[in-house]
Amino acid sequence: MQKVESLVGRVKDLLRWIDDRFNATVLASVKFDMPPTFSYVFSNLGMATILCFAIACMTGLPLLLYYKPSPWDMAYDSIRFLTENVAFGHLLRGIHYHASNGMVLFSIIHAIYVFFKRLYKGRFDFLWITGVLLGVVTIILAFTGYTLIFNDRAVEAQNIMLGMAETVHPIMKSLLAGTGLNDRALRLYGFHIGIIPAIMLVLIGLHLPRSLRISAPMAIGVVGVLFVATGIFPAELGPKFDPQVTPEFMPPEWYFLWVFALLRTWAPVLWVGIALPGALVVIMMAIPWLDRGRRPKLTDRPEFAVIGVTSIVYWIYLTFRALIGVGPPAQQILPAEVVGVFLLILGASTFVLRLLTPWLKNKPRAKKKPSTGYLQGNLPLVILALVILAQAALLWAFSSAFIQGNTEIAALSMGFVIIGLGVAQHVYAASYPK
Repeated sequence: MQKVESLVGRVKDLLRWIDDRFNATVLASVKFDMPPTFSYVFSNLGMATILCFAIACMTGLPLLLYYKPSPWDMAYDSIRFLTENVAFGHLLRGIHYHASNGMVLFSIIHAIYVFFKRLYKGRFDFLWITGVLLGVVTIILAFTGYTLIFNDRAVEAQNIMLGMAETVHPIMKSLLAGTGLNDRALRLYGFHIGIIPAIMLVLIGLHLPRSLRISAPMAIGVVGVLFVATGIFPAELGPKFDPQVTPEFMPPEWYFLWVFALLRTWAPVLWVGIALPGALVVIMMAIPWLDRGRRPKLTDRPEFAVIGVTSIVYWIYLTFRALIGVGPPAQQILPAEVVGVFLLILGASTFVLRLLTPWLKNKPRAKKKPSTGYLQGNLPLVILALVILAQAALLWAFSSAFIQGNTEIAALSMGFVIIGLGVAQHVYAASYPK
């Protein structure tokens, strides 16, 4: 008995030593949280973006073992071998692809939330600037990733990028493309796995707040959603690029469609492809100083509300408009249409917000309710029991699909299992709030 107590005492001393040393590191500022309501979702969008970046890095490391960037025609074959012959290769590639898209999506929604909540004022202006730069670097990182496949769509995207670079200066094209496809593949590969991630890590270090809180249910939910997305929308290979064949034109990824729509106006590429996006980035970085209002509510600064709503709606319009009339041959989008729709959206946003502003100003404030669980009685136990039954059925489906080699069903089942775990944690937090 004394030996057992002595062993327990030594274990406790070791744990105290580890905890004491851990508190001296930067990781001690990271706190896991289990929020009792869903209102914390939007405030955790930045965390979700960083989580997607971490998942993309973790899934990208195994992909590095099989990817062959040179010669360029081996790039497609190596990815095909990984997808079709390597265990979990299809799953890893799918999660990596959707994590990169998740980075872009969450960063966009996070920027919208920060803009409308006016969280860029005061000492947070530096976080806003680094956040804007992080968004730009995130898009470039995702772009270089899907161009490494060297299918028809990837090479078409490369050609568009090189055409835009050439309008700046021919030396820009030479720096990106090199002397041929082999050189281009190596440079894109170097940018994707080395240069851009290094820049992104530096910006993340500058952007993260001093005390970072991580919502455990949302983090688990993000991982589960990535698995589900992989099961429903698996990462496709597409046809391999052949220099001797003119490929059918394919539009770029969704986050570049708005630029593609502007390019189809046949306006100078330097203006709509380089100058306009660059000017938008500069304007976004200057927003903390352009916004001179002192009150955070949108009703007290309606001009910024109009700018925000107009930008979102117009971006959605350009994104969907780019998918219409792609061709071949691609149909021109008249500049008059692009300008006219922008003015129409601007006028409609101004009119609607002017109508809503008096009502929002006079709207009575909701009284704060005491922090009590909104799941009372036996309801939490019933929900948890249903979740456990669903988990058991999904695990059986996952094991069956895995044995049969059905990667899509296996990813879908595992995704719902992980989401169920996050739901269970949320039910517990909602039943026993802090």
